Amino acid sequence: MNISEKKMTIKVPGKLFFAGEYSVTKEGNLALITTIETNFEVRISATTGKSIFKTNVGLSDFEFSLSKIEFTKENPWNFALTALKNTLSAADSIEKNSVSKILSSSPEISLEIVSDLGFGENKKGYGSSASVVCGLVNAVNQFFDFQLSLEKRFEIAAKTHFEVQGSGSMGDIAAIMYGGSVFYQNHKRVIPLEIPWATYVVQTGKAAKTSEKIKIKLSYEFYQASNELVIELATAIDIQDFALFKEKLSENQLLLLENIPEGYMTKELAIALNLLNSYPEFAAKISGAGFGENIILFAQNTQAIAEVQNKLSEYGINLEKFKVAQKNN
Repeated sequence: MNISEKKMTIKVPGKLFFAGEYSVTKEGNLALITTIETNFEVRISATTGKSIFKTNVGLSDFEFSLSKIEFTKENPWNFALTALKNTLSAADSIEKNSVSKILSSSPEISLEIVSDLGFGENKKGYGSSASVVCGLVNAVNQFFDFQLSLEKRFEIAAKTHFEVQGSGSMGDIAAIMYGGSVFYQNHKRVIPLEIPWATYVVQTGKAAKTSEKIKIKLSYEFYQASNELVIELATAIDIQDFALFKEKLSENQLLLLENIPEGYMTKELAIALNLLNSYPEFAAKISGAGFGENIILFAQNTQAIAEVQNKLSEYGINLEKFKVAQKNN
């Protein structure tokens, strides 16, 4: 197909941490993360005139030239522009690709981000900035047929996210880029996991700014205990021992409650956790940094789901099933 006629849509998942959230911000430490299918899309096509970014989440359109991408750190499109620039640069460094030649014979592009993950105070806590970065890297790679490997695309996305945000573990990037569920070691490795139980998300409707929370200082003993629990949880998943998984997930939750400052456990999170974990067939834990947002729920069987949905709805708390996103290649 002539590139001037090319158009494509890339679907991008969100993420939910379920162990190791605070510990994994340190290099070498561990976390468990799963992806959640969403309606987040990156649409890319050739266009006439200048290249343009568009979205449905309240940002103004931004025009630029592919041959000279210029922007400041204050630009609200910073994540997307940096992802685009770094993908082009990485592709150009590979001998078989000549980006300057590709761009000289190509039209400009339209990149549209369509998101249901919310924005600002209305965000859902599924890693919207990581979805933007991974979606842009994958869309540009596929559109221009750069044939960058999954490992290289992860490297580009992780570099981009850290460059813009200045902090973080890149665990959300690892999960969203690789898909499925992952055992992640910061700066070291990404290992796929297969979760054998049904998965649900409990939404409290309160957004939290993760980048501010992960700066909390924690002890060496906390990091050591967190890493041990991540390994034990991964083992429980591998051998499909739900009772052991529930026990270790509860221990991980208690470790966080004992070490994270007041406010980590909101009233809504406490209500939902206490209810869900009173059922032996359910294992629930706050997902991510806490201070609002979500709980992830694993169900060995689902007979009582409708019952707890009704009880939670009385407090304005939503429980819904989600699909783990497919693995990428």
